Amino acid sequence: MLLLLDVLCLAGVLWCGALIAGLLGGRTLVATGVAVIVAVVLVLPGFTAGVVTNRRALRGRRPQSWFIRDVWAPPVDLPRWGLIAAGAVLMAFWIAGISALTGISDDPRAGDRASLERQVRHEQRFALGVLGGIGVGGTAMAASTLVRERRTGARRTVRARTAY
Repeated sequence: MLLLLDVLCLAGVLWCGALIAGLLGGRTLVATGVAVIVAVVLVLPGFTAGVVTNRRALRGRRPQSWFIRDVWAPPVDLPRWGLIAAGAVLMAFWIAGISALTGISDDPRAGDRASLERQVRHEQRFALGVLGGIGVGGTAMAASTLVRERRTGARRTVRARTAY
């Protein structure tokens, strides 16, 4: 199930990236409502699964609170190149979203139709930049969990074979 959610999250990242590329080219490929709803449906389940599955049991000292048994861990199980790629794509989405804020005017009624359409493109680019960044984080976290589970599963298999 985690693999499916990770693939959906990656599809959401690609969806956001393709729409932002169109917006940077001056074309609105899909209406803002549809673009954002589809991105949310694709990205948020994978992000949630990545956050939930990246919990680690506390080892060593007992926690000060009896109810804290797990802590969240960053996606350290990914290879270094995967972390670098995720960071670069996250930075690209962040820049796309933040740079969209510079084009949003205070009063959209002040301009003509072309300026209104440009403002809508900036607003859509901001929303998709945020959702794309969330999707990159969710994809990296879920992939890290999958890598960790694969490693521990391989270790269990080796231990079971050597126990005989």
